[in-house]
Amino acid sequence: MVVESASLCGLTGRLVAARDGVTWAEELARWPALQAIVRDDGAGLGNGVKRERARRRAAGEADFDDTLDVFHTLREGGRALRATWGAATRALQRADAAQQAHDRRGRQGQSCQGRGALRQRLWRQAEQFWDQAAAAETAWNQARSAWDLFTPTGRLNDRATAAATVAAALPSLDGAAWAKVRRLLRRPESFTFLDQAHQRLTALGLDPDVLSALLDLEGLRRRPERRSAATWVWACVRTVQLTKACPPWRDAMKQVRAVLRGVSRASSLVECLNSVARMQQARHRKMTQGLLDLKRLYGNVRRFRTGRRKNQTPYGLLGVKLPELSFWELLQLRPEQLRQQLSASRDPP
Repeated sequence: MVVESASLCGLTGRLVAARDGVTWAEELARWPALQAIVRDDGAGLGNGVKRERARRRAAGEADFDDTLDVFHTLREGGRALRATWGAATRALQRADAAQQAHDRRGRQGQSCQGRGALRQRLWRQAEQFWDQAAAAETAWNQARSAWDLFTPTGRLNDRATAAATVAAALPSLDGAAWAKVRRLLRRPESFTFLDQAHQRLTALGLDPDVLSALLDLEGLRRRPERRSAATWVWACVRTVQLTKACPPWRDAMKQVRAVLRGVSRASSLVECLNSVARMQQARHRKMTQGLLDLKRLYGNVRRFRTGRRKNQTPYGLLGVKLPELSFWELLQLRPEQLRQQLSASRDPP
């Protein structure tokens, strides 16, 4: 599955015999204008990306950015945190059961001699597990902030800051449950989107002081917890500075927000399409290429009901002009009829 993030258009979805690196490299080679990819950490997909990037470098073609998506990393982190708290809860239950047994023997007048050591050891283990879980939760919340475009102080995040945040959190993310999360956190592809944000903002050609002021205001907007009387006065000062230095600063702000909105860091769109395909496969026990193409076509010509894409279709956002027909009417067209209408829509008036 391949989805274009701005339009949410499903570009391709094929049934293949193997999802290995060779297959993915062949698929990526079909998109010579590809500039960036956001993917999961699948071995086949990762190998395919490496193959295609190596081929492009050898052929002198333009390379593309490789971003490891935040969706799967956050999911793995949530699983590890639940496992850590589960171990702490079970340790607490064992200690509590030992305490109840000790108290019950005391109430019944039975001797508790020699049983206190086990009870105390279980309580110490429970306290240790509980402290580790609390520390892991704090560290994980700290590590999660590395994927925010703006830091808690309202500054635009960058790779160095994100790496330092992760490095500070890693010592507390210990144990087998966190092994995969630690590996994902150390991958340099996890923060490629931050490099893209800085590069695209620089490409706007704005004055550095103006860009800094615009990012300060945007950081305050995206971090509402920082709003106070002091930050309100500071925002007013920044606004006055922008008005004097760049009167049309509101148009520049729209450009900055468009750049930040266009930075993709999650492949959850592909997961949404995969979930639909898996649901179909579970119902009918069989998924054919024709049915997969049919579902993709339906999703691409369907109009969005809400959001900034309201009343638009994925194909339309991608620049494909289709006849104003319903999905069923579109299917009734013969290939030559559809080809003729598409050709007519491209002709100048």
